[in-house]
Amino acid sequence: MMAPRPERFTRRDVLTAALALVDADGIDQLTMRRLGTALGADPMTAYRHFDGKADLAAALADEFWSGLSLPAPSGVSDWRTYAHELMRTIRAELAAHAGLIPIIATHPITSPAALAVADEAIGTLLELGAPVDPTLGDLVNVLVMVTVASAMGEFSAPAGSDSVTEETTEAEPEDSEAALLGQLPHLGRIIAAGWAPSAERQFETGIVALLHGWPFPPTPAS
Repeated sequence: MMAPRPERFTRRDVLTAALALVDADGIDQLTMRRLGTALGADPMTAYRHFDGKADLAAALADEFWSGLSLPAPSGVSDWRTYAHELMRTIRAELAAHAGLIPIIATHPITSPAALAVADEAIGTLLELGAPVDPTLGDLVNVLVMVTVASAMGEFSAPAGSDSVTEETTEAEPEDSEAALLGQLPHLGRIIAAGWAPSAERQFETGIVALLHGWPFPPTPAS
């Protein structure tokens, strides 16, 4: 009796091809038919491993989290500093795969492998002195939410655009935005005081605010 012929394409092959398509054109352009074409296979090939596009998108989200390389805690003595560095790491990985960002933003961490990475991150925070408190879970979730939202605003194509590359390369320069805002009376006052739009600075400031409190300078005594 002949042994069954092995699958020509594995689940890993399908995920790799799907990620390449999402990186190039975004999740809206991903179809199971295009995926089959990218694999050089029958359009039904992907359905042998995934129920449909929604199932595939959830797998891509889990793949992102389970493949995340956490920053090393060596040399870090404070859990807040580590949490900040962890968010920078997540943001950098999202920037490298901008097409994935809408998927990450709309899919919770569900797979055992992805949850194991989250558990490792929490364990490092606890080892560095974070409190064993239920609100630590809320804080970490909010930090991730802010990080993903920051990455989406800076690196993702605007809704309705045809591709990631097209829109992100034609984005309006920040100095042009500042010039426009400076013509408005109230925003102009803030700009005159030294503010300028900067997605990266706003991300950094937001994370610091969540971890340490908003850094307004003390109000001088009258």
